[in-house]
Amino acid sequence: MIDRNRLIRKSIHFFTGLAVFLLTFFVEKKLLFLLIMAGTVFAFATFNYRRFRLLHRTSDASLGTLFYPLGIVTSFLLLYKMPIQFFQISLLILTVSDTAANITGMVRPGNIYFQTFKEEKSLYGVLSFAVTALLIFLILLPVSYFDVHAYVVLPILLAITFELISYKGSDNFSIPVGSALFFLVLDRSESDLLFLTAVVVLSALTAFLLFRTGLLTKNAGVAVYFMGFYLLGVMGIAWTIPLLAFFVSSVVFTMINTAVRGKKAPANRRNAWQVLANSLWALMASAGWLIVREPMLIYVYISLVAAVTADTWSSEIGQVFHRRCFSLAHFRMKMSGISGGVSVAGTVAALVGSFAISLLAYHLFFPEPDLTVITLLTASGFLASFTDSLLGAFAEEKLGGAGLFKDHMAGWTEAMSPNDVVNLLGSLSAPLILIILWVVFM
Repeated sequence: MIDRNRLIRKSIHFFTGLAVFLLTFFVEKKLLFLLIMAGTVFAFATFNYRRFRLLHRTSDASLGTLFYPLGIVTSFLLLYKMPIQFFQISLLILTVSDTAANITGMVRPGNIYFQTFKEEKSLYGVLSFAVTALLIFLILLPVSYFDVHAYVVLPILLAITFELISYKGSDNFSIPVGSALFFLVLDRSESDLLFLTAVVVLSALTAFLLFRTGLLTKNAGVAVYFMGFYLLGVMGIAWTIPLLAFFVSSVVFTMINTAVRGKKAPANRRNAWQVLANSLWALMASAGWLIVREPMLIYVYISLVAAVTADTWSSEIGQVFHRRCFSLAHFRMKMSGISGGVSVAGTVAALVGSFAISLLAYHLFFPEPDLTVITLLTASGFLASFTDSLLGAFAEEKLGGAGLFKDHMAGWTEAMSPNDVVNLLGSLSAPLILIILWVVFM
């Protein structure tokens, strides 16, 4: 049976998307941006009003009507300096292909259904998505790009991936934004596109292996997959290596800590919230640089990665060398491993970790070393790790038990813990500290 509410909601999305598409032919970009922003504000402002309930909510408690305008405005900003055809393609894949997938997915006779992230998908839906996306490319993509098949095949495959792994309407964001990120590297040569294809395969394989070996949950694996594609395929090697160095070193030191202390390997995999808690601000800084090309955002990125590295190295190495630590919350010695605990070895490890990432990342971005800047980056990451410890000591217990945001996202199997919130806030202090140090010493 066809879900009437769902059909109405998708119809609204369809005609709204077509309206924006038509405006791209008659309205200049600045005015178009203002109109899209007005629609985004309206969607968020009316989300909790009962009179707009049909517009926003269906029986599956979808957040799609929030993801929808957010995805459109984000893709528009990412593609602002590129020819309008690329935004039109991203918009129509969301508007037409996603709607076609939803409607054909309701057809029952002969359809094959399968489960992805607790959401049912169908063979008819996937096929209709692929066919309509291909037609959109055939109509809108400049003829010169068809000589390079990867320009057509790869973004369609990526868009299909976004559709398959969507949950609670998240594809309304991931489809246009993912397509936009791909188009940012669309002017590369054929060899670069072959490399990008290899990046997609490598990222997917890495995420799958991390999931199969028990290091990541399924959702975390998906997050790592998109991070790998975004960092290596869109941003480049200089942006990838610092976060990769952080992740690899954190896994290694966790294994050493586990072995030395004679404990069993942790039963809980790292979930998507834990991955994002250590990388979200850095990813946002890189996205900001992609849009405005402000060099200071490179320093912000380095300081953020240095901060999470310092915090992780301090936590893991401190426990290897010390059975007890000094509790900032209780002002006396406690068993190591508690939130807000500091130790000599942990402090040294935090300083070394922040310096190692700062030196490595600065060398990747800039040809000539600047010891003053590297020192400021090291100090910002190191001091941010202490901010994390202070938050862990005085704020983590007040945040309550694990499960933040779980109640607001029905069916979401992974919850943000108080420690994840502390890590987010603690690492965010790194660029603030860096700016203060920069004003004083530069």
